[in-house]
Amino acid sequence: MIKKIILKTMIDIYTLAKNPLVFQKPRTITSAYIDVSGKMGLAQTVLMVQDNITENFGAMKMDNFVVKEKGGFWVVYKAKFKFLKRPYWRDKVVTTSFPADNQLIRLNENTAITTVEGEPIIFAKQEMCCLSLDRHRPMRLSSVDFPTEGFPEAFMTDEFDRFNVKPEEYEEVYQQKVLPQHIDMSHHMNNIEYVKLALNVFSASDLELCIPSELEVHYLGESEEGQTMRVFRADHNGATYMRILDENDRPVFEMKLRMM
Repeated sequence: MIKKIILKTMIDIYTLAKNPLVFQKPRTITSAYIDVSGKMGLAQTVLMVQDNITENFGAMKMDNFVVKEKGGFWVVYKAKFKFLKRPYWRDKVVTTSFPADNQLIRLNENTAITTVEGEPIIFAKQEMCCLSLDRHRPMRLSSVDFPTEGFPEAFMTDEFDRFNVKPEEYEEVYQQKVLPQHIDMSHHMNNIEYVKLALNVFSASDLELCIPSELEVHYLGESEEGQTMRVFRADHNGATYMRILDENDRPVFEMKLRMM
């Protein structure tokens, strides 16, 4: 498999922002976005990207409030993050997001977190689709009038990986009941909460020293309040894999983290 990541020394983010499909926002790395290291945490990175994507879809009049009227709702199936470095507390960054394509049923959303001058810090790619409210089946993007042209060149064109880890390689680390604070407006566990649960397989000292190079997450199912999640870990071929099963042994989430 050939992987391609567009790594640029600088990105002309302000010219890019003139495209109506692009959403751009300056942000500050506040205390809410850092972990024990004093740098932006891994789960917090996923959150910042998710926030920017949500605002991108809102600006395009394509968010869940709009597509709900057309019988659908957006879901993220997979996400991949490439870390060039991690910003520190109080650093100023710019987040730039846009849809990079329209593949009839699914799309890839790209995000770059850069310095205010346009130096890349983190690249992200999300695979998304729109599910029908009644059957939870994929809908054609044309049914919600999603754009079909004008997409900027993608920052990141990596293919998503298959996690080729055998079930017997995983070891259970802990269990967690799904609590009210884990639930979002969909009445299911929020995507960020899965990432947080998965990262708990590491100690605080591990996370303090963590120098990530790549993070990939796969959302496999939905979880509801009161369910008990079982969190597993496997170390395989230089990466750490995390897997979450519900109380019926149904996989609901998996994640891979590779360090530099």
